[in-house]
Amino acid sequence: MTADPRKAAIAAAFGKAAPRYEEHAAVQRIAAERLAERVARLPLPPRPRVLEIGCGTGFLSRALRERIGPADWLLTDLSPDMLARCRAALGDPTDSAFRIMDGEKPDLDGPFDLIVSSLALQWFRDPTAALARWAEMLAPGGRIAVATLAADSFREWRGGPPPPG
Repeated sequence: MTADPRKAAIAAAFGKAAPRYEEHAAVQRIAAERLAERVARLPLPPRPRVLEIGCGTGFLSRALRERIGPADWLLTDLSPDMLARCRAALGDPTDSAFRIMDGEKPDLDGPFDLIVSSLALQWFRDPTAALARWAEMLAPGGRIAVATLAADSFREWRGGPPPPG
């Protein structure tokens, strides 16, 4: 799939985890739900063109489908096994295309009204360059919405106070 050994290792690790991923992914589920809630408040056009980077088993895909109504979806992941799980979880819908792709260096043009990604950006070597590339793929007025890990992410999800300072 990829000539980059690091990316191949990431895809293989997620592929190996795919069969039981959802059993151990409480944080991923929470992050996807919170991102979907925020995205649902965005001013999107009717039937937006949506690109999801790193769809995994479909946490964000399912949460968004419940909230934003009809859309044209392109769901992508580095791992073929995760992508297959997502497709199965969604019931292989006719409004969706599925594609194995490195979201850090997408090989497509768009335009998209919405580009979303939940907990994939932290796997990128150069997230800033990836976000710049994504911005080039947006339609006029398009939006990018991401959830990613940062310092004290887990403390925030547990409801704890921010660190002093």
